[in-house]
Amino acid sequence: MPQSTSGFQSMTQTQPDWQAESPDGWLMITIDRLPAWMVAAWGATWVATPAITRLATAGLICDRVLVRSTEPVDTLTELATGQLPLEPASDSRGLGPISAAVGRGWRVTVVTDLPDQVRGISGGETGHRLVAVTPPEAATATVPEDGSGCGRVFAAAESELADADLLWCHLGRLGLAWDAPQACREAFFDEDDPPPGDSAVIPDFDVTAETDPDRVAAVRQIFAGELAHLDDWLGRLVAAAAARWPRFGLLLMGVRGMPLGLHGRVGVTGPEPPPYAELTHVPAILVDPAGRQTAQRFGQLVLPADLGVTVHDLIAGESTGRPPTQAESVASGQSLAAVLAGDVEAWRSVGRDRVISQSRGGQAVAVAEWTLVRDAEGKDLLFRKPDDFFELSDVADRSQEVAAALASCLDSASSRAAQAGKSQLRSG
Repeated sequence: MPQSTSGFQSMTQTQPDWQAESPDGWLMITIDRLPAWMVAAWGATWVATPAITRLATAGLICDRVLVRSTEPVDTLTELATGQLPLEPASDSRGLGPISAAVGRGWRVTVVTDLPDQVRGISGGETGHRLVAVTPPEAATATVPEDGSGCGRVFAAAESELADADLLWCHLGRLGLAWDAPQACREAFFDEDDPPPGDSAVIPDFDVTAETDPDRVAAVRQIFAGELAHLDDWLGRLVAAAAARWPRFGLLLMGVRGMPLGLHGRVGVTGPEPPPYAELTHVPAILVDPAGRQTAQRFGQLVLPADLGVTVHDLIAGESTGRPPTQAESVASGQSLAAVLAGDVEAWRSVGRDRVISQSRGGQAVAVAEWTLVRDAEGKDLLFRKPDDFFELSDVADRSQEVAAALASCLDSASSRAAQAGKSQLRSG
């Protein structure tokens, strides 16, 4: 599908002083079941997603965004409010995109195929409109381009642009059915590969030593076709936004990953694995309305709440102004505004020293150079970062002091949550 590049080019043709001229609009795009490791800007160069790649050249690539929960409601609420909903209550600024938009008198529209996932994003604000897109009835096979679930959501979002100043498009389709046109998936299969078939049902199986590697590879190739189809529609929406607003910002973020065979599971209906990066490491690209930090990569640990506060600052046209207190730094987001401004110290100091994540299959704690994953049986596995990107080589036996320190960190977090009367680490 031909893509117009004018919309992407106009995103960076802005004045350098973002505080002097606030954006005319903002586009939020969140995608459930989009893992970072399947996106070209995070290394999957074999997956053709030119629209996302152009966004990466126009914005700041947040290299290590980790979600704290594999429940999408938690992550979307965190992003929308700038708060960490899994933390014990404390004094928090609670500044997110919607509150900033409402403060400016903007019209806010949320378009989604999964309304239940976005039920917490208002953050107490009622000034937004929800457009629910009914997915195709139990899709079982690939469909023409305009009939796919993904196409319906992005087309609906584009139709809402004229009446919105903040448009939030949330897509849940990648976790519901893979119904992209057949040509999209076939583009990732060679002539000598087994044919991909036309089923839209997401494969679901355990990966064992007896599993044919070609079976797992085929799943990833089909998923790549879904991403290529999604990318086509995303490019259309961004180009339409550029035509709608002379000066606008954009955030593209995954909400959680997808089990695609790295850690013993393929699919979304079976038992959920522990929170390996396959599930918790999501892509995020922040396009500044003033075109600052284009094509730059920010490598510190970042939470969705941090991105929520940052978007608040950019929409409001002002920074939250002061460093967060110790209590706030635990329970609310940390703005990346200073990073966008080119503050050298901020590039080193802004970011999280650790991120604790949870899934129904276990817990994990990530720091700059290590990640420790604890499965449901209590076994700890340690991975060196960034070398072990896919978390395939457990070094807990060789780095016992590090493993013990990170295990203690997980234990302490569980204890604090229990004392606060809130379970931060769910068992199921």
